[in-house]
Amino acid sequence: MLSPAPRFDIYAFIHKGLRAHLMHTLSTLGRCDWQDCAEARAALAELQGLLVFCRSHIAREDELVHPALEQRRPGATRYSSAAHRLHRQAMDELDSLAEQVIHLPMLRRGDLTHRLYRRVARFVAENFEHMEQEERDNNRLLWETHSDAELIALEQRIVASLSPDEMQHVLYWMLPALNPEERAGFLLELRAKVPAELFTATLDTLGPQLSPRHHARLDAALGLARTVEPADLPA
Repeated sequence: MLSPAPRFDIYAFIHKGLRAHLMHTLSTLGRCDWQDCAEARAALAELQGLLVFCRSHIAREDELVHPALEQRRPGATRYSSAAHRLHRQAMDELDSLAEQVIHLPMLRRGDLTHRLYRRVARFVAENFEHMEQEERDNNRLLWETHSDAELIALEQRIVASLSPDEMQHVLYWMLPALNPEERAGFLLELRAKVPAELFTATLDTLGPQLSPRHHARLDAALGLARTVEPADLPA
């Protein structure tokens, strides 16, 4: 007997990108030399980028995903909505801590930067747990109440609501976090929908983030010729 075809997972790709961003930012803060002004500014800028990403992500879920689910299963998003409120409070706290770090003299930052690091670590853990709940429980409810065609249309509405800057930020973190098959499938669809110059710019940004083997697999999937660089050749 054939297994049923897998259902469309509206959370899968974006959550891979969000997890990658969360882990990278936590590592960046953990190894930062806070007495180096440029490195400290870069670390805090990455944190701000993460918080922008997170705020945008939960706003789209609140504005588009949750109403679609509530319309067919009232009360279904009570837990997720409460978690989003807590995430917003946590992000406000992180904004405040980061602002305090900026205004402290370099030699007095130690205790506060460690506090910031630990609070970001807790924020990462909370988000990981929340995303697991969404992928487990919310997906089950979405699959019970919506067809795959409806879920794909919902995702398209989410994508259409993103500004160009938001989309660029999402793709920067999401595309390298996908496996080769997912990445190729996503980009094949994207190529059919966006202007050629935008697609080329996306590939140019993605290229340095991929290993030579993953880069070659993507080029093959997209039917692109690639110039072999000396660094790609075996020793």
